[in-house]
Amino acid sequence: MRYSFLKGSGVLLAFFCIVFSIAFAFNTHFPQLIVAGESSVGTWMSGALLVISATLCLILGMRHRAFTWFFITGFFFLLASDERFMFHEHLKEKIMFTFYPAKSFRWIRELPVIAGAALGAFVAYILWNHVKGSGKILLLLAVFFGTVSVVMDIFSAGVIPEDCCKLIAELLITLSLLKTIEV
Repeated sequence: MRYSFLKGSGVLLAFFCIVFSIAFAFNTHFPQLIVAGESSVGTWMSGALLVISATLCLILGMRHRAFTWFFITGFFFLLASDERFMFHEHLKEKIMFTFYPAKSFRWIRELPVIAGAALGAFVAYILWNHVKGSGKILLLLAVFFGTVSVVMDIFSAGVIPEDCCKLIAELLITLSLLKTIEV
């Protein structure tokens, strides 16, 4: 069984590295556009990783006949949809243009991100109870990088590091789910 996890994670990591290597090879003048931005390779890869995670959760839900896996599947599909259609960015803009003149409303403007992070923390707690073995270590690392990404988003600390942390977190969560399927 261990061999199947190594094969699956090897294929996923190779895909991840090959896609970014090709993107960097063909866009050497503006490497920041590869990782950051709404129409970047990083955004496409993020959506792909989230759909893979949702699919793995769907398989686990069908295998274990547990509703919690279907809830987590919905969460990952919602995140993938947000990557594509930018729901939380549009909501932030609407809030910002409604409350913008007062700087004290910064936290109100960030409510979509904070709500998403709270839901993500709840999903991570549920996953912690279902993930086995070394998948828990991968989950902890994913939570760490996801938290760093959210903090960077809220404080506008830099789009490239924020998106890099987000991609690493999504890759780690996908690997954690692959490990859970194997067990």
